Amino acid sequence: MISLFKYELKRLLFNKFFIGLVIISAFYSHQIMYSDIILGVANTAPFSGWSYGEYLAKMLPILLVALLFFISFLYSKQEKHVQALTNTTPINPFLFQILRCITIIIAFILICIIPIGYSLWFYKVNFHFTNFKSLVLPIVTTLLPAMLFVFGAGMIGGRFHQSIVFMLMLVVILTNYIPLPYSLDLFGENFFTNYTLSLDIVEPAFFIPTNVLIGKFMYGLTGVTMILIASIPKKPNNH
Repeated sequence: MISLFKYELKRLLFNKFFIGLVIISAFYSHQIMYSDIILGVANTAPFSGWSYGEYLAKMLPILLVALLFFISFLYSKQEKHVQALTNTTPINPFLFQILRCITIIIAFILICIIPIGYSLWFYKVNFHFTNFKSLVLPIVTTLLPAMLFVFGAGMIGGRFHQSIVFMLMLVVILTNYIPLPYSLDLFGENFFTNYTLSLDIVEPAFFIPTNVLIGKFMYGLTGVTMILIASIPKKPNNH
Protein backbone atom coordinates (compact mmCIF):
# COMPACT_ATOMS: atom_id res chain seq x y z
CA MET A 1 0.00 0.00 0.00
CA ILE A 2 2.87 2.37 0.80
CA SER A 3 4.41 1.70 -2.60
CA LEU A 4 1.10 2.51 -4.27
CA PHE A 5 0.86 5.71 -2.25
CA LYS A 6 4.33 6.81 -3.33
CA TYR A 7 3.56 5.95 -6.94
CA GLU A 8 0.28 7.89 -6.98
CA LEU A 9 1.86 10.91 -5.30
CA LYS A 10 4.84 10.94 -7.66
CA ARG A 11 2.55 10.64 -10.67
CA LEU A 12 0.49 13.59 -9.46
CA LEU A 13 3.34 15.94 -8.54
CA PHE A 14 5.92 15.29 -11.24
CA ASN A 15 4.02 16.50 -14.28
CA LYS A 16 3.75 19.70 -16.29
CA PHE A 17 0.29 20.56 -14.93
CA PHE A 18 1.48 20.70 -11.32
CA ILE A 19 4.49 22.85 -12.21
CA GLY A 20 2.27 25.20 -14.22
CA LEU A 21 -0.20 25.53 -11.34
CA VAL A 22 2.64 26.36 -8.95
CA ILE A 23 3.86 29.15 -11.25
CA ILE A 24 0.34 30.56 -11.70
CA SER A 25 -0.41 30.54 -7.97
CA ALA A 26 2.90 32.27 -7.19
CA PHE A 27 2.25 34.99 -9.78
CA TYR A 28 -1.35 35.49 -8.64
CA SER A 29 -0.23 35.71 -4.98
CA HIS A 30 2.14 38.54 -5.86
CA GLN A 31 -0.52 40.39 -7.86
CA ILE A 32 -3.17 40.21 -5.12
CA MET A 33 -0.82 41.25 -2.34
CA TYR A 34 0.45 44.32 -4.18
CA SER A 35 -2.85 45.38 -5.71
CA ASP A 36 -5.55 44.55 -3.13
CA ILE A 37 -4.02 43.73 0.25
CA ILE A 38 -1.03 46.04 0.75
CA LEU A 39 -3.26 48.95 1.84
CA GLY A 40 -5.51 46.79 4.00
CA VAL A 41 -9.12 45.70 3.52
CA ALA A 42 -12.19 47.44 4.97
CA ASN A 43 -10.11 49.93 6.98
CA THR A 44 -8.03 47.22 8.66
CA ALA A 45 -4.28 46.60 8.60
CA PRO A 46 -2.94 44.59 5.66
CA PHE A 47 -1.77 41.89 8.10
CA SER A 48 -5.05 41.73 10.06
CA GLY A 49 -7.13 38.56 10.00
CA TRP A 50 -9.70 40.40 7.88
CA SER A 51 -7.25 41.45 5.20
CA TYR A 52 -5.55 38.06 5.24
CA GLY A 53 -8.89 36.31 4.92
CA GLU A 54 -9.65 38.48 1.90
CA TYR A 55 -6.29 37.52 0.40
CA LEU A 56 -7.06 33.83 0.80
CA ALA A 57 -10.59 34.30 -0.52
CA LYS A 58 -9.20 35.89 -3.68
CA MET A 59 -6.69 33.05 -4.02
CA LEU A 60 -9.32 30.33 -3.56
CA PRO A 61 -10.62 30.23 -7.16
CA ILE A 62 -7.10 29.47 -8.45
CA LEU A 63 -6.46 26.93 -5.69
CA LEU A 64 -9.81 25.19 -6.19
CA VAL A 65 -9.38 25.04 -9.95
CA ALA A 66 -6.02 23.35 -9.27
CA LEU A 67 -7.81 20.90 -6.96
CA LEU A 68 -10.36 20.10 -9.67
CA PHE A 69 -7.52 19.54 -12.14
CA PHE A 70 -6.11 16.91 -9.78
CA ILE A 71 -9.54 15.30 -9.43
CA SER A 72 -10.03 15.22 -13.21
CA PHE A 73 -7.03 12.88 -13.46
CA LEU A 74 -9.01 10.25 -11.55
CA TYR A 75 -11.64 10.12 -14.28
CA SER A 76 -9.53 10.33 -17.43
CA LYS A 77 -9.60 7.49 -19.96
CA GLN A 78 -6.09 6.46 -18.96
CA GLU A 79 -7.09 6.25 -15.30
CA LYS A 80 -10.11 4.09 -16.14
CA HIS A 81 -7.74 1.56 -17.69
CA VAL A 82 -5.60 1.69 -14.54
CA GLN A 83 -8.69 1.19 -12.39
CA ALA A 84 -9.69 -1.83 -14.47
CA LEU A 85 -6.30 -3.36 -13.66
CA THR A 86 -6.46 -2.55 -9.94
CA ASN A 87 -9.90 -4.14 -9.73
CA THR A 88 -8.28 -7.47 -10.62
CA THR A 89 -5.81 -7.21 -7.70
CA PRO A 90 -6.50 -8.01 -4.03
CA ILE A 91 -6.40 -4.28 -3.18
CA ASN A 92 -9.61 -3.02 -1.55
CA PRO A 93 -11.07 -0.60 -4.17
CA PHE A 94 -12.54 1.71 -1.49
CA LEU A 95 -9.22 1.98 0.37
CA PHE A 96 -7.38 2.50 -2.90
CA GLN A 97 -9.70 5.39 -3.80
CA ILE A 98 -9.23 6.93 -0.35
CA LEU A 99 -5.46 6.61 -0.81
CA ARG A 100 -5.71 8.49 -4.09
CA CYS A 101 -7.84 11.16 -2.38
CA ILE A 102 -5.11 11.60 0.22
CA THR A 103 -2.52 12.15 -2.51
CA ILE A 104 -4.75 14.83 -4.06
CA ILE A 105 -5.13 16.54 -0.68
CA ILE A 106 -1.35 16.53 -0.26
CA ALA A 107 -0.94 18.06 -3.73
CA PHE A 108 -3.53 20.72 -2.82
CA ILE A 109 -1.69 21.51 0.42
CA LEU A 110 1.57 21.90 -1.49
CA ILE A 111 -0.12 24.33 -3.88
CA CYS A 112 -1.55 26.27 -0.89
CA ILE A 113 1.92 26.55 0.65
CA ILE A 114 2.90 28.83 -2.26
CA PRO A 115 0.50 31.74 -1.49
CA ILE A 116 0.73 31.21 2.26
CA GLY A 117 4.53 31.16 2.23
CA TYR A 118 4.67 34.19 -0.04
CA SER A 119 2.27 36.15 2.18
CA LEU A 120 4.30 35.44 5.33
CA TRP A 121 7.47 36.57 3.56
CA PHE A 122 5.63 39.67 2.30
CA TYR A 123 4.41 40.63 5.79
CA LYS A 124 7.81 40.13 7.37
CA VAL A 125 9.74 42.09 4.74
CA ASN A 126 7.30 44.97 4.27
CA PHE A 127 5.70 45.34 7.72
CA HIS A 128 8.07 43.44 10.06
CA PHE A 129 5.02 41.40 11.05
CA THR A 130 5.80 37.96 12.46
CA ASN A 131 2.75 37.13 14.60
CA PHE A 132 1.80 34.37 12.20
CA LYS A 133 -0.28 32.51 14.82
CA SER A 134 -2.97 35.15 14.38
CA LEU A 135 -3.39 34.04 10.75
CA VAL A 136 -4.14 30.38 11.53
CA LEU A 137 -7.89 30.96 12.06
CA PRO A 138 -8.51 32.65 8.68
CA ILE A 139 -6.37 29.98 6.97
CA VAL A 140 -8.31 27.06 8.45
CA THR A 141 -11.81 28.56 8.14
CA THR A 142 -11.24 29.79 4.58
CA LEU A 143 -9.31 26.96 2.94
CA LEU A 144 -10.50 23.77 4.66
CA PRO A 145 -14.31 23.94 4.16
CA ALA A 146 -13.96 25.13 0.57
CA MET A 147 -11.45 22.40 -0.23
CA LEU A 148 -13.62 19.64 1.23
CA PHE A 149 -16.83 20.82 -0.44
CA VAL A 150 -15.32 21.31 -3.91
CA PHE A 151 -13.39 18.05 -3.55
CA GLY A 152 -16.61 16.19 -2.83
CA ALA A 153 -18.53 17.93 -5.62
CA GLY A 154 -15.72 17.18 -8.07
CA MET A 155 -15.65 13.49 -7.18
CA ILE A 156 -19.42 13.12 -7.38
CA GLY A 157 -19.45 14.89 -10.75
CA GLY A 158 -16.49 12.89 -12.04
CA ARG A 159 -18.29 9.61 -11.40
CA PHE A 160 -20.80 10.63 -14.05
CA HIS A 161 -18.39 12.19 -16.55
CA GLN A 162 -15.00 13.89 -16.52
CA SER A 163 -16.45 16.93 -18.32
CA ILE A 164 -18.53 17.76 -15.22
CA VAL A 165 -15.29 18.33 -13.31
CA PHE A 166 -14.21 20.89 -15.91
CA MET A 167 -17.65 22.53 -15.75
CA LEU A 168 -17.20 22.88 -11.98
CA MET A 169 -14.03 24.89 -12.63
CA LEU A 170 -16.14 27.51 -14.40
CA VAL A 171 -18.72 27.41 -11.59
CA VAL A 172 -15.98 28.00 -9.02
CA ILE A 173 -14.71 31.06 -10.90
CA LEU A 174 -18.18 32.54 -11.44
CA THR A 175 -19.32 31.89 -7.85
CA ASN A 176 -16.56 34.18 -6.64
CA TYR A 177 -18.45 37.14 -8.15
CA ILE A 178 -21.80 36.36 -6.51
CA PRO A 179 -22.41 38.32 -3.24
CA LEU A 180 -23.81 35.50 -1.12
CA PRO A 181 -25.01 35.86 2.51
CA TYR A 182 -22.18 35.52 5.00
CA SER A 183 -23.28 32.06 6.22
CA LEU A 184 -23.42 30.76 2.62
CA ASP A 185 -20.30 32.52 1.38
CA LEU A 186 -18.04 29.53 0.69
CA PHE A 187 -15.04 31.63 -0.34
CA GLY A 188 -15.63 34.38 2.23
CA GLU A 189 -14.79 37.40 0.08
CA ASN A 190 -18.11 39.12 0.77
CA PHE A 191 -17.72 38.42 4.49
CA PHE A 192 -14.15 39.69 4.82
CA THR A 193 -14.84 42.79 2.73
CA ASN A 194 -18.12 43.98 4.21
CA TYR A 195 -18.63 42.53 7.70
CA THR A 196 -16.14 44.82 9.45
CA LEU A 197 -17.77 47.89 7.88
CA SER A 198 -20.99 47.05 9.71
CA LEU A 199 -19.29 46.95 13.11
CA ASP A 200 -18.49 50.69 13.31
CA ILE A 201 -15.23 49.82 15.10
CA VAL A 202 -11.77 50.94 14.06
CA GLU A 203 -9.50 47.90 13.51
CA PRO A 204 -11.76 45.27 15.15
CA ALA A 205 -10.16 42.07 16.43
CA PHE A 206 -10.61 39.21 14.02
CA PHE A 207 -13.35 36.69 14.81
CA ILE A 208 -15.79 34.45 12.96
CA PRO A 209 -19.50 34.88 13.86
CA THR A 210 -21.37 31.74 14.91
CA ASN A 211 -23.63 31.66 11.85
CA VAL A 212 -20.59 31.84 9.55
CA LEU A 213 -18.84 29.05 11.48
CA ILE A 214 -21.94 26.87 11.19
CA GLY A 215 -22.08 27.51 7.45
CA LYS A 216 -18.41 26.57 7.07
CA PHE A 217 -18.91 23.43 9.14
CA MET A 218 -21.87 22.35 7.01
CA TYR A 219 -19.90 22.90 3.81
CA GLY A 220 -17.05 20.79 5.18
CA LEU A 221 -19.35 18.03 6.45
CA THR A 222 -21.20 17.90 3.13
CA GLY A 223 -17.88 17.68 1.31
CA VAL A 224 -16.62 14.78 3.44
CA THR A 225 -19.93 12.94 2.90
CA MET A 226 -19.67 13.37 -0.88
CA ILE A 227 -16.04 12.18 -0.88
CA LEU A 228 -16.96 8.99 0.98
CA ILE A 229 -19.96 8.32 -1.27
CA ALA A 230 -17.90 8.89 -4.42
CA SER A 231 -15.18 6.55 -3.12
CA ILE A 232 -17.58 3.59 -2.93
CA PRO A 233 -16.88 1.38 -5.98
CA LYS A 234 -19.63 1.16 -8.57
CA LYS A 235 -21.36 -2.16 -8.84
CA PRO A 236 -20.34 -3.99 -12.00
CA ASN A 237 -22.82 -3.89 -14.87
CA ASN A 238 -24.07 -7.40 -15.55
CA HIS A 239 -25.78 -6.48 -18.83
